[in-house]
Order: sequence, then structure tokens, then C-alpha cells
Amino acid sequence: MDDLRLTVSSLGYIITQLSNLIMSNQGKSYRISIKEWREKRSLSQNSMYWAWLTEIDKQNPLQVDSGTAKGNELWHEVFKKYFCPVKSIRNENAVLQTQSTKLLDVGEMTHYLNRIEQWCMDRGIKLTIPVDSEYAKLMESQLK
Repeated sequence: MDDLRLTVSSLGYIITQLSNLIMSNQGKSYRISIKEWREKRSLSQNSMYWAWLTEIDKQNPLQVDSGTAKGNELWHEVFKKYFCPVKSIRNENAVLQTQSTKLLDVGEMTHYLNRIEQWCMDRGIKLTIPVDSEYAKLMESQLK
């Protein structure tokens, strides 16, 4: 079952979905966790991130002795290692700690991008921030 967004208006729908799940899988029990809803990273953030990685690679290319990763993919791995927060992935038996930008919400992705931007500024690497981008608008609103 996909994530469900719990609001006053969605309560009836969620009860119906849970009832259907229980009725169709008699004998099974389920664990339900509730946490505050936060939007996942946006397509705008993701698009700008990969554009930045390409710009960084053009100004400061990386080389690896073996392997298939190169260019912006290699920079993605480097920045994940240093700046991406660790997330826990759980199943019934284990907890796995991982670093993945796919698991970041909008706020976490903004913080991640801030750290990369600062890293680049410290090294004289120029990044393009589209004026109409979500990131630019968020940074501008924080300065007010």
C-alpha cells in the first residue's frame, strides 16, 4: 500500500482502504505508523541538483581508476557520502542505514543543496541558480 495522507477530509477514504485490506487478507495483522506528512524532494530540486553536478564536473572533473561511474554520477556519490543525511529503512527483521537523495523531503533536499552550494563557493566553483527555480525562491524567502 502506498503512503496515505491523513487529513480530516481523507479520513473516510483511509478507513475504507484499511477495511478492504483487512477483509481481503484475513488472518494477517498490520503495523501502522503515523508521522507528520512532509513532501518528498521536488522535481525542480532534483533537476537543478543534476544540472549542478554537471556544472561541477565541467569545472572540476573527477577520475576514477576503475568502475563505471563518471562525471555527474561520480559527483553524486561524493556528495551523498559527505552531505546526505543517513536514513533508516526498516522491515520486520532488520534496519538498514543508507544515504540516498531519493529519500529526502523538500526541506532536507534544500539543506543538502545548501551544503553543496557552500562547498562550491569555498572552491570558486560557479553554479547556476535559475531565478525562477523553487530553490531560488526559497532562499529569497529566508532572507526576508
